[in-house]
Amino acid sequence: MHVTGGITELACRKRTRTAQFIAAGLGCLVLAGCASQSTTAPPASSTASATYSVQLCSEATTFQTAANDVATLDVSTAGTDGVKNALLDLQTATTNLIAVASNEKQFSAQLPALEKASASLNATIQGLDSQSDPSATAAETTASVTAVDQAAKPMMDSLRSGCPSVPPAETPAS
Repeated sequence: MHVTGGITELACRKRTRTAQFIAAGLGCLVLAGCASQSTTAPPASSTASATYSVQLCSEATTFQTAANDVATLDVSTAGTDGVKNALLDLQTATTNLIAVASNEKQFSAQLPALEKASASLNATIQGLDSQSDPSATAAETTASVTAVDQAAKPMMDSLRSGCPSVPPAETPAS
């Protein structure tokens, strides 16, 4: 009985360390995204008076909400399954945003980079299933989420001007 308790306690500590490692990586991701957001101008085609479809605004809102959920995720509370679910939500929101934005001519230049980043995130998520220790893929996960964030940034900056429902990008609580 004592040995089982020791193994369980050890497993819990290992999961907590893994969760903390992933949280630190995701925190760096958001900080890197925020740092680059201040230096990157929105695309020349975006204007303050741009009008977008209700569906595009809705998908942009869903995407930014999912990205904010990943950025502010408390990994120690969410655990490995919570992290994976947040990443899956981001992947789904990214896929849906791409599908709707592909009908908008002004985003044609940004879509290839977002599609590539989305494919990378999808591969990273699939790789999480085959890992016995999720911390082994924390750097790859952080890189994939950062790539999606950076690829979506010009489009999201433009969409915020015409879609008041799109929330601002959030940073993790310190």
